[in-house]
Amino acid sequence: MNLGIFARDNLSLILIATIFLLTFVLASGYLFIAVFSLSIAVACMPLHRRLIRTVPEWVSAGVITTIITGAVVGCSVAAISILLSDLEYLVSMFQDIADTVFRVLGNSGGEVATGGLANTLASMLTTEFPKLVITLAELVPTVIIDTTLFFALLYSFLLLGDRMWGDLWSVLPESSRENIGLMAAKTKDILYTLYIVHVFISILTFFFAYGFFLLLGYGHEMFYAMLCAVFALIPFLGPVLILIFVGLYALCKGDWSCVILICTIGYSLICGVPDLFLRPKLTSKRLQIRPVLVFIGFFGGVMTMGFPGFVLGPVLLVLGITGYEIFLKEIRRMENRYIS
Repeated sequence: MNLGIFARDNLSLILIATIFLLTFVLASGYLFIAVFSLSIAVACMPLHRRLIRTVPEWVSAGVITTIITGAVVGCSVAAISILLSDLEYLVSMFQDIADTVFRVLGNSGGEVATGGLANTLASMLTTEFPKLVITLAELVPTVIIDTTLFFALLYSFLLLGDRMWGDLWSVLPESSRENIGLMAAKTKDILYTLYIVHVFISILTFFFAYGFFLLLGYGHEMFYAMLCAVFALIPFLGPVLILIFVGLYALCKGDWSCVILICTIGYSLICGVPDLFLRPKLTSKRLQIRPVLVFIGFFGGVMTMGFPGFVLGPVLLVLGITGYEIFLKEIRRMENRYIS
């Protein structure tokens, strides 16, 4: 093919591709916000379509965007505030665990080592924590800009999403629509799982954890419940790590009754019911994929793509599996044509 003729006949397409490439490179720092807002818009599109039957499109998009933005900002501020308020308590737990480990190992310098650890942690609290607060305060303008951009992108994707998808669908070859439609359906299903199901499980885990730690009697129920809720967003592991840590702390304190409660009621209520019963039941009808694969998609995506990998990792994993299924289907179809 003559490249000069191709460039002349497709100059407009080349210019458009160049503009998109430059935009992607220059705005790469906001890639996570774009991916996050687009994925949430896809997950919320069924609700938007239902609302526009009774209200104008711009009203529906504005209401959904406002609720989601407020929920994201509110939950983030609440989680950070609760976790930072109990930071000293968390340090004391690490100190008690370290003290017990030194005593069990029979280290004659255990008290000295533990005291050194306590002094180090205390120094971190007194010197590094104020610096962290100042750094967070300096990030306030950036957070405001990012939040505004997220609001605008989410609103635009909700308002124009169906129109954009319709335009893309109209230019697709007829022979490719079946497979692309299947991949689009799988993408919507994994995004539904990532946001709707996981957020619901996280909220439910928060209330379960709050009740259980209230029963446990260690205090700081909001702190433990918020930790469990945040970890519940991670499939496969979930809040098991929190229960293991608290169980180790109870073991170091010699509180065997709490260890038994954590291993029985705590695990069943906080981990068993949400992860082994509710999550598979809520996702099985829409997405036939094991939670461990979603776990691999989460961490594999984060390791290779950073924060956008939290969304892109599972999505690309599901698209890869779907592509494999489409490949096998097309091979069988070609073989049947050859035989006939």
